[in-house]
Formats: sequence, structure tokens, C-alpha cells
Amino acid sequence: MIYVLDPANRTVRASTHCEIDGPCFFATLTYLRTGAHDRAAIIECAYELRYYLQVAEDVVVEQIQMLCPPALTGRCGWSLEKLVSIVFFQGIEIDQTAVVYQTSAGTYKLGELDLRRKKTSERWFSQGQLLSLEPQLSDRDIGLKGHQLYAPLQARYGLDQPSSRPVSLLTSQLARYNGKLV
Repeated sequence: MIYVLDPANRTVRASTHCEIDGPCFFATLTYLRTGAHDRAAIIECAYELRYYLQVAEDVVVEQIQMLCPPALTGRCGWSLEKLVSIVFFQGIEIDQTAVVYQTSAGTYKLGELDLRRKKTSERWFSQGQLLSLEPQLSDRDIGLKGHQLYAPLQARYGLDQPSSRPVSLLTSQLARYNGKLV
């Protein structure tokens, strides 16, 4: 079953299928209240993954995998690859960004920034960061009746995302990767 948060009415609905457009991440979860390890969260982009890892409660994130489309990898089909690291780059003299993903099968760059230029960088994900996360229990008890998410971000934090979201990156990263491996 695929559980999807409907942001309009803050409910979880179940579906039997979905379609994914562009790269995304699978976070393998263990539910702290029961020890169940039968679910994975699907997370849309690097910034959302970073946010999810910072605020998700009631779960242990065991591993992260990146679902890579053929246009990103240059291969003939989609691939699911263990994520090693994500580094975000911001140009200093130019208003451009890039994100570099290192996986078990390759390194991929999305964004327009030429990495030979002066830039700042910030590591958004590494295996070390994942291992150092301390799981947090919430004060809610969902009882897993009906359609529920193990770690629903809207429960504690509302549907608002952090306001420091790098807009230029998010508007270009997934929607405009256009099969272009830079």
C-alpha cells in the first residue's frame, strides 16, 4: 500500500500505485513504537531529505537510497542506488547553485554552477550524519489504525516547510533536470 499525505485536508490516503518524475530518495524506516521495519518514506528532493532527517519523529532512518532516472545516470533504465553524500554549492560571484550526489554507483551533479568557480559548500547528507542521528519519540500515539504515516511531519510542524529553502535550487533541481547531466 502507498500512503500519501493530502496537504489540503491533512489526511493520509492510501493508493495502490504512484508515478515518480525525477530523482527522489527512499528512507528505510524502523518504527520506534513497535520495532516494525516494513516501510520506507519517499522524499522528493535533497532539501526535503535534509529537513525530514532533522525533524522526523518515531522512526529510525536505517538507510537512504536514491532513485535515479535514466536521464540522470545515462543508463537505459531507472536505478536504485545507496546514497553516500549530498553537497550543496552556492556561487560566490554568481547567483547559481548546484547539488552533487554521490551514490554507490556514481556521482551526479544537478544545477548550473560551474564547480571550478568560487563557491561555498554545505554537506546536506553523509553516512556519518545518518549514523549520528538520535531518534526522537513524539507524544502522539497513532495506534496504526486506518491509514497512518509512521513519521508524519505535519503532526508536529504543520505543513509549513522551513523558510530558508534555497528557491533557485528547488525550482531547477527536479523540474528542470531535463535529462541534462552537467
